[in-house]
Amino acid sequence: MTTEARVGFLLLFFIIWCFWGLLAWAVIAVIRRGRGALLALPLGLAGACAAGVAVPLLGLRDAGGFFLSMPAALVGSAVATTAGLALATRIAGPQTPPAGSALDRPREK
Repeated sequence: MTTEARVGFLLLFFIIWCFWGLLAWAVIAVIRRGRGALLALPLGLAGACAAGVAVPLLGLRDAGGFFLSMPAALVGSAVATTAGLALATRIAGPQTPPAGSALDRPREK
């Protein structure tokens, strides 16, 4: 196998892991209504790639390891995205709704 083919093969793995990481990030961002999600995106993708790379490093280098690396990337991205959202919340401080918003009005019964 040539060097170019090996690089292309590795890039394919990273693209697949980033796709799974993007799915986990998107679900968490929707749940959080986008608050702090932009800062968590690169952390989520890095967590997905790190978890995906960890599977072959632990010795699973066959097809089973490849298929196991996909849920590992999903879980790694969810953990890293959650950490990124916690960091974004800590940096931003407490959030108050703008004056006159729907959250200020009393609820109708």
